[in-house]
Amino acid sequence: MKPSIVVLTDSSPAAEQARAYAAVLAAPLGAVVHLVHVYPTPPMTSRVALVMHATHEHYVRQERRALEQLAADYPVPATADTLEAGWDEAVQQALDKYRPLLLVAGLTATHGQFDEWLSNRTLPLARETGYPLLLVPAHLPAAALHPPRRLALAVEDRLFVLTPEAQAIAALFDALATEIVTVTVVPTAGGQGGEEGLWAARRSGLAAIMPRSQPHKVVGPEPAPGILRAVQELSADVVALVDVGHGWVHKLLIDSVIEQVLRATPVPVLLLSAPVDFLDE
Repeated sequence: MKPSIVVLTDSSPAAEQARAYAAVLAAPLGAVVHLVHVYPTPPMTSRVALVMHATHEHYVRQERRALEQLAADYPVPATADTLEAGWDEAVQQALDKYRPLLLVAGLTATHGQFDEWLSNRTLPLARETGYPLLLVPAHLPAAALHPPRRLALAVEDRLFVLTPEAQAIAALFDALATEIVTVTVVPTAGGQGGEEGLWAARRSGLAAIMPRSQPHKVVGPEPAPGILRAVQELSADVVALVDVGHGWVHKLLIDSVIEQVLRATPVPVLLLSAPVDFLDE
């Protein structure tokens, strides 16, 4: 059975970039790309709702034909799938159906939490599903549409264990021969820090190369600017962030770092789930 990649797509410029980037990842792996568009089902509780439903059905048919054409013209084997359900239910349907190595979605530039909630509803998916999620910025230049040669894996200085779904992406990085550098942000120059995070990264199973992953420390008081500086210093093609999702205080801190990186990232961002519960298994 061929490996697969699921692209959560629509008609936005960011989704167009996500489709293009997924194709360059799939080609060396011989993977099939499944283009999935989710349509929320409109309410049916009034006469106005009936009219809305008819308009919605017409729109869905048009979009389904357009998506099927995109799949037919796609540079690698692809399918088109339109799902009419609630967002969470539809995403789970796609995951159960395709069992992908990777979820891919576009990343739209936003200017605040409410805007982010409306535009980038895919952000919690890595944490909620365990699957790795790659977010491709709408502004990514055409020259960057190539398989990643170097990935900056940003970690806290703490132990973590990736979900089985996140570890499965090793097949992709191994096929691409991607170099993975482990990045930690430390508060003072020459100070201690990063050893536990590096130890966990090397044993994460993210790629066959991980036991030889080299450390890269950045000095700074704030994680997000340090991570973005490391991306620049390393000339990384992708930055990966680990979400351990432990407790509401830590969740707020992690979300803040992720959101800051996403707002300013010049490269695609890979979100990896590593629930703290996995440390006890």
